[in-house]
Amino acid sequence: MDARPSDQMFPEELSCQLDRLLLDDTASDQQVFDWVEANLDEGQRRSPPFLRALMTSVCRSAYLYRAFGTNFLLDQSVLQRRRPVLLEYLDSDTEQQLQALYALQALDVALRHPPHVLRFFCEWLADQGLISVEAFNKWHTREDPDEQQGRDVVLESLGTFFVILLKAEEERGDC
Repeated sequence: MDARPSDQMFPEELSCQLDRLLLDDTASDQQVFDWVEANLDEGQRRSPPFLRALMTSVCRSAYLYRAFGTNFLLDQSVLQRRRPVLLEYLDSDTEQQLQALYALQALDVALRHPPHVLRFFCEWLADQGLISVEAFNKWHTREDPDEQQGRDVVLESLGTFFVILLKAEEERGDC
């Protein structure tokens, strides 16, 4: 899959290239790694546009189909298959994980807040250890003016998720 040189790749092109790879069931994780290695330098691999495009494409790849208006059916096995890709690029870095959460927020807004989809992704990311409690808490409490679109609806829809996350963290601290 050809792309323009990475120093000329715009966020839209990056997103398009990642969609082509990740929405293709036959593309292996190694093909994703190879494309990223060939087209992006280390700094670009840690950049917000890349991390957001990656998270968005991985999430989109898990949609089986959209049924009955805003209801989405999701395939957790696709997410599980793409787990190594997320693990590689989220890299246990809170700021990188925060970018992934901002991508989820933007995707939820773009999809007009389908019921349970955002919570499903957040629970899966937390259960898989791909997004830390620290990153979720930063996302929950940070009031970045550039990240306000849909924030209130997103946080309201995740109220129970954050309560459970906090309770689990407190229980771990008591051990």
